[in-house]
This record gives sequence, C-alpha cells and structure tokens, in this order.
Amino acid sequence: MKKESTKYTYCNHHHELTDEHEIVDFGDGEFVANKKAIPLLKALNELGLRTRTHHISEENNFFSILLAENISVEIKTVNEIDADRDKYNGQKEILIQWRN
Repeated sequence: MKKESTKYTYCNHHHELTDEHEIVDFGDGEFVANKKAIPLLKALNELGLRTRTHHISEENNFFSILLAENISVEIKTVNEIDADRDKYNGQKEILIQWRN
C-alpha cells in the first residue's frame, strides 16, 4: 500500500513517489507521472492535447484529455467501407479531432 502524503497535492498526487513515478513538466506545470505513461502523455501534450490525470498499474489504467473549445470527440462504430481490411468493423472507436 502506498503511503499517503500531501507533498505533491499541488499537482494532484496524493501519495509518496515510488520507483514507478517521475515529476515531469510538458509546459503546463509540474505533475507526477507514472513512468510507463510518460511517452504517451508527452506525445499527447506535444500535439496540443492537454492531459489532467492518469493512472497506470497492473490492475487499472486510465488517462484523461481536457476538452478545450478546439477539440471534438465522437464515439463511432468502425465500418471501413473504403478498405480491403475488415478486422475492425463493428468495433467501437473514439475519434478525437482538434485544431491548433
């Protein structure tokens, strides 16, 4: 069990850091990141998609993207009618569009 701490609450983190965490800043202020998530979070932020929270563990994983005015999100059912492949047809996808 992780030891509770208020040391990092300034960046929405509520326990002591472990070997699986690192403090990072992608230009919007420091935050504690799960090391496994850093490549994804860095790439999203470099593309202009700001993240607010995430958690990566053996059991549960999530991340969030803040929906600014220039971002739209749509949940769609895949239907690749203009492609030879069909292995994704019928599956759900999240389509995220944004303007820089």
